[in-house]
Order: sequence, then structure tokens, then C-alpha cells
Amino acid sequence: MHFEIRQAESLWSWVLLNEADETVAESHRTFPSAAQASAAALAFAHLVSRAGKSLTVRSPSSGMLL
Repeated sequence: MHFEIRQAESLWSWVLLNEADETVAESHRTFPSAAQASAAALAFAHLVSRAGKSLTVRSPSSGMLL
């Protein structure tokens, strides 16, 4: 996966694309500069990474963590 910073008129946004260049996630707001959009994409990546580290799975039958 990779991020792209995109410009629409005078505003910028980020989009996360998979290997087939399909959109996985995108910013819900625009930013006044490419640097701000890039920083927002980096912040999003850190949040997803942190969430992945705390991922837990519960077995429906036993209620136990796997």
C-alpha cells in the first residue's frame, strides 16, 4: 500500500491505495498545503499501526482471546 498526496484546485488531500491502485482510505478533509496533507497521512498511518499492535480476536464459542 502507498499514500498519494493529491491537489484539487488550491487544496490538498491524501489517499491510501492498495497494490492495484484501488482506494483503501482517504482524508475526509482538505488541507491548504501538500506538507499539511502529508503530515495528516503520516498521522493516520501511525494511528493504524498503533491499532494493529493492540489487535485482539475473541473466539465466538469460548469468549477467549486467541
